[in-house]
Amino acid sequence: MVLRTLEHKIEALFEGIFGRAFRTNVQPVELARKLAKEMDDHRTVSVSRVYVPNEYTVYLSSADREQFVGYEDNLKGELQEYLSEHARREDYALLSPARVLMETDDDLDVGEVAVR
Repeated sequence: MVLRTLEHKIEALFEGIFGRAFRTNVQPVELARKLAKEMDDHRTVSVSRVYVPNEYTVYLSSADREQFVGYEDNLKGELQEYLSEHARREDYALLSPARVLMETDDDLDVGEVAVR
């Protein structure tokens, strides 16, 4: 637990410093990485299984969200497949198929992503 906390703090520091210095639009691969990390961070160990959430909401700035307008539904489908495959690789249990939603958050700057 202590190592995970330290890892999160170091990651936040580097993402903050380099994110502000080299800010660009969010790329789909970044979304996939953040979604998988969210899945890993919110797993629940049961008696015989490891459960993970099945619904994730990605919050993007309006400029970042706008870049996906033409293929947002396809992107969400691809991210859902990626999460399902990640769950299979890690032997996680999903109670229903993975679902990804996208929302605009005007408090986020270009290149920033929040996942819940």
